[in-house]
Order: sequence, then structure tokens, then C-alpha cells
Amino acid sequence: MQGFRFQWAVSDAATKLIIINVFIFLAINIPLSLLHLFNSGSVETWLNRWLWLPGDPALFITRPWTLITHMFMHSGIFHLLFNMITLYFSAQLFTRYFDDRRLLGVYFSGGLAGALFFMLAVNIFPLFTSMRGDYQAAGASAAALSILIAISAYRPDDEVLLFGIIRMRLRWLAALFIILDILQIRAGNAGGHIAHLGGALFGIVWARNLARGRDLASWWNTVQDAITGKRKARMRVVHARGKSDEEYALSRTEKQRRLDEILDKISRSGYDSLSKQEKALLLELSKEN
Repeated sequence: MQGFRFQWAVSDAATKLIIINVFIFLAINIPLSLLHLFNSGSVETWLNRWLWLPGDPALFITRPWTLITHMFMHSGIFHLLFNMITLYFSAQLFTRYFDDRRLLGVYFSGGLAGALFFMLAVNIFPLFTSMRGDYQAAGASAAALSILIAISAYRPDDEVLLFGIIRMRLRWLAALFIILDILQIRAGNAGGHIAHLGGALFGIVWARNLARGRDLASWWNTVQDAITGKRKARMRVVHARGKSDEEYALSRTEKQRRLDEILDKISRSGYDSLSKQEKALLLELSKEN
């Protein structure tokens, strides 16, 4: 137990999200598998009713917590596996430039955007209206996809090796995911694919606004601070002893110049092209920004 606590403490946000998703899946589905031997399908139906996001607004009003709980529910092992792989891969790209708080902000904001798109679709399009009360959404797909699309929109010319073979720029990887979701609307789970598109759209809007100095996911910082009991302290800027304002500004400018050089190198040749010293400097500078 002590070892698990230590590993949890040193894990990044993406790893913690994966652990939580896997734990919830096992905690629910192992008992359900055993109960299945006794023809107790009603238990699963009851859980889904209270933890999945309903498409019917009248039902949603009676269970608003499903806005969050549905992001941690999965319909099967492959649903969970694909979402966690997407989350892990996306987080590796995202945390090259941003910290865990921003990752969590985009994760939950993208999940909420996906929920909004799902509910709008179910209540607007004729495909759903005849059976509105039967449609439910579950899964971390929209949340995980929003992280991938956000970093792709923020650094569109960065490259990845898809399946370790195909070199592809993030702009085209993002386009591939979006096109696949559009094409699969007719193949089944139309509401789920529309939710994915909602998460993707949030990722794009977030990146565009961040470039203008606005973080649309910053609301998460307030929530996280409230959960952890932290309060923002009044801050005063104090320069290191012996540094004039001009010297302090110069050091900041030099750090920004080095950071820009490293980011340009990543854009041209990928993260693995950095030396150990450059990786350490990138980590140090990203913590300061």
C-alpha cells in the first residue's frame, strides 16, 4: 500500500486519469460479471441509468452528476483500452508544452463539450427523437480527443511517428481523427461520434484562444484549488538580491529565447532530437512559465 501511495504521488495527471478509469471499470465490471451468472442484468441497467449521461433533458435534470461520471464509464474492455491509449498518447504530446493543471482543464472541458454536443444532437436531429429517452453516453473519448486536437491545433507542424512507421504532422493526424468520426456516424453510435466532435471542437477553440492569451479551461484551476483546499496567496514580485530591473528583464528575455530555440527544434526534428541538457532546460523553463 505504501508503494502504491508513493507511485500515485509521483504520477502525472494523465497516469492518474488512466488509473482512475481502469479502477472504476474493474470495480464495476468484475462484480457485474459474477452477477451475470445469476441473471442479474437489472443491476447493470440500474448503474447505467444513474452514471451514464442521458440524452433526455428531463432525465438529465434528475441526475446532473452524470456530466462528470459518464467520462469515467466504459461499455467494454476495448472501449476502455482505445480511450486510454488515446489519452496516454495525447498527454505525451500535450505535456511537452503544458503542465498537468492545463491538461486536466482541457480533459474535463472537452468532456463537457462532448456532453453538450451529444445532448443537442439527441434533441435536434430526427435520427434520435423517436427514442430520445433510450440514448445514453459514456466514455472518456471526447475528453481524451480534446487533448489530442488541442495540442495539434497549438503545434500543427510538430511531427509524430504513427505506429512507429508513418511520419505525420499533427495537423493531419487531427484531421484524420475528425474525418473518421464523421464517417462513422452512419456506422452506429452516432451520438458518441458527435460527442467526439464536440470534444475536438473545444480543443481547436482552446488552442486558438490560448494563442490570444485566453485559457478557456482555466476554470479547472478554481475547481482544483477548491478540492485541494488551496487558496491563491497575494503575490509580490521580488527580484533576486543584487539584480537591477534591467538585469532581471534581460535574464527573462534570454530564457524566453532559449525556450523558443528548443521549441523550434522540437517542431523541426521532434522531442527525441533534444540533448539531455536541452530536455532538462525545457522542463525547468516550462515550470517557470
